[in-house]
Amino acid sequence: MKTKISRMVGHLTIPFLIFCVLATISIGVVQAASVSIEPATNSVNQSDTFSVNIVVDPAGQAVSGVQIKMNFDESVVNLNSAVIGPFLGGSPTQFAKNIDNANGMLELAYTIEGGDSAKSAKGTFATLTFMVKNNAPTGTTNLDLTTAKLSDASADPIAGVTMNDGTITVSSAPSNGGGGGGGGITSPTVQIEPSSMSVNRTDTLSVNVVVYPAGQAVSGVQIKMNFDESVVNINSAVPGTFLGSSPVQFANNIDNANGTLELAYTIAGGDSAKSANGTFATLTFMVKSDAPIGTSNLDLTMAKLADASADPIAGVTMNDGLLNVGNGTTPPPPPSGTKSWKFISVPYQLNNSTVAYVLNGIQYDGLAGFDPVNKVYVGGVTNFEPLKGYLIHMDISQDITNLVRISGQPQIPPALDVKKGWNLIGTTNPSAKDSETILGAIDQSYYSIWNFNVLTQSYDIIGVNGKSGNIDATHVGTDAFMMQPKVSYWVWATQDTSLPAYSP
Repeated sequence: MKTKISRMVGHLTIPFLIFCVLATISIGVVQAASVSIEPATNSVNQSDTFSVNIVVDPAGQAVSGVQIKMNFDESVVNLNSAVIGPFLGGSPTQFAKNIDNANGMLELAYTIEGGDSAKSAKGTFATLTFMVKNNAPTGTTNLDLTTAKLSDASADPIAGVTMNDGTITVSSAPSNGGGGGGGGITSPTVQIEPSSMSVNRTDTLSVNVVVYPAGQAVSGVQIKMNFDESVVNINSAVPGTFLGSSPVQFANNIDNANGTLELAYTIAGGDSAKSANGTFATLTFMVKSDAPIGTSNLDLTMAKLADASADPIAGVTMNDGLLNVGNGTTPPPPPSGTKSWKFISVPYQLNNSTVAYVLNGIQYDGLAGFDPVNKVYVGGVTNFEPLKGYLIHMDISQDITNLVRISGQPQIPPALDVKKGWNLIGTTNPSAKDSETILGAIDQSYYSIWNFNVLTQSYDIIGVNGKSGNIDATHVGTDAFMMQPKVSYWVWATQDTSLPAYSP
């Protein structure tokens, strides 16, 4: 995944979305609005069906319209559907919806319905469902947002919108077994895809209910599913393309109070039964803000298929889904800029801690700290404080190994106040050390620690505290997460606490 600044790619004919090139955001107390592909990374197999969300985070601003353009590799995937999400309300007005699978392009443009109010809460703008081609080349390919434009309550452009792309890593379809996208499935199967997702409180996520007929002709599908109502609510259950473009609905019952779902559809009159793999439905969930940390099942309790004569197909296999719930969200993206960011810290209380002294000889054009109380970046840094993290905007080819110029005898600082939620922290250890040790004093008070990848300008490694939550395959334990000297990291705290300096 990479983070980019939204850019103009030509004038539009849509009146509310005529934008000029947006100025980059200066370092300040306002976080930039963003448009992101979530999940940012997707591991799939040839012939898989999977979904991603386009999520808008207004960062406190009021949004009345959204336009996005995206490129994808047409040799790898087809875009089966682009379903508008709840971000702009129940019935947003469509200005553009163009899917071009031949050239690997998508354009979507919607505004709030007349009389509706602009939106300031983070939400899903659209859910995209892809099918990985059976001969797709293996390796990693991008879901590349080339345009992301937001308009405010007066239909004027919102400046400085950041774009966070997605990636798809394709493996060969399995030669046997029923999981992981249908490779080698020999009996009719209904399954949740992806089979496992790592999410956080307040996240919006989508999964597909995918049918693999295994050579049989299917005219109808009925499924029932249980989910933990203390963890998620279902926002929507939208029919997919498996039974054709206009299937006949017999049941679409969402019961969030009791955590149950029932869906039943058949092909439309005159349509033919279906024997190709496909998405029966796309389910969009919202993880509750107080969801318990840990794993939760999406449990298929019934999956019935009807053949071309509307008779039941025997021996249908069901494969459930799993949610791994954390209590953080992705850390705040760095402010916009034309160069790149490094996350830095100083390991000691310096006799001369002024920015001018410490950064003497370093070419940079921006420096920011983070306010953990108000959860915003702050400029105007004049002195470095140990245990606090900072961002420096610079040409990343510069060597800042000897960033900290110590004058006199350094002193170990006492402690850092850590606030519930995100905190940007450094380390006082002079060499690399695992975070389990360095953060040991707050072991009962934090959930995760995040690393920033300077080369990709994105967050790519997450260390999970085993005492606060389960560690899935996409994360590492904090005993394995190494904290480097003079670097800063995001820590998600579950409560206010105090972090003392680590002294080896």
